[in-house]
Amino acid sequence: MSNIKSNILGAILALLSSIALCRLVAFVFQPANYAWVAEASRGVTTGHPIWKMWQSRLLGPYFIEALTFGSLDYVKAHILFQIITVTVAAFLCWRLGKKYGATNQSALLALTIFVMCFALLLRPPYLYSWDFIDIIVFILFIDLVLSDMSVFWFVGLFAIAIWNRESALIVALWLMLDPLVRVFYQRQYKLRSEPLDWRRMLAGAMCIALGVLIVELLKRHLLVEAKETAESYPIVLPQNIDRLKVSLTHFDRYFTIVVPAFLASVVVLGACAVRRDPQRYLALYFVVLSYMASLFVLGQLMETRVYLALVPFVVMSAVLLSHSGTQKT
Repeated sequence: MSNIKSNILGAILALLSSIALCRLVAFVFQPANYAWVAEASRGVTTGHPIWKMWQSRLLGPYFIEALTFGSLDYVKAHILFQIITVTVAAFLCWRLGKKYGATNQSALLALTIFVMCFALLLRPPYLYSWDFIDIIVFILFIDLVLSDMSVFWFVGLFAIAIWNRESALIVALWLMLDPLVRVFYQRQYKLRSEPLDWRRMLAGAMCIALGVLIVELLKRHLLVEAKETAESYPIVLPQNIDRLKVSLTHFDRYFTIVVPAFLASVVVLGACAVRRDPQRYLALYFVVLSYMASLFVLGQLMETRVYLALVPFVVMSAVLLSHSGTQKT
């Protein structure tokens, strides 16, 4: 099948998957819950977010605001936004599978894993507009890493993603870490050593500094009043340890054990993928682990929407492991 036909098939399947997932969200979320989620997003556009830390997350809320024309109110525009972004994410997963798995079977595998993980991680009433864009950002980030693109592509992605969520700093962290990991690995195993890429590390450091500055300036100048008074995220590590123990030792009808199971799959599949090409994937694996650690310390373990950004990494790992053409170096 030609690439054009494959892309058309992927686009159709992505749209159907998005509509199916939208229906699933409608069944899982009560109308009042979904209206609350939409209102949480709209609050960012008016300077009245639920949490002060959300005020810098402009990309999704203003995208939805732009869709509110004619008879579309903010809730209906939020539904349309969800269909659009999930379709894009699903198609990018299909494309990732096709590009690095070399077959339509790999593309279908990537799409299937995306849909399955998205459904698995649904938990009302939490599913915000920036979570959808986060998936797209991380798919593009992984594609850039696998393609060995130049630093300018990563900086460009960061420049857009920082307006969505602070998780964009992961891109900058990778820019700093990847040259160090490559040099250390080459010296450790006595491989042909390349000079340390100071330009990439400097770009990463500048992105982190500018990213933090942008986030703080947006909060300072756009925030009117947050509904919650907290100035920063509380440390919830002890509570998450307790929740983890409960999920592993107590069965319930919500199958909360799928949360540690999903996180374990991220760790295990990632480790297996790294073995295929440590120089290329090890820094990516490290930043994913650091992101997971930050979620475990600052996020609620059972607020599963925060793990949606990890889904592209699971997709990538599954595609690489299913494709025999990737060799360890």
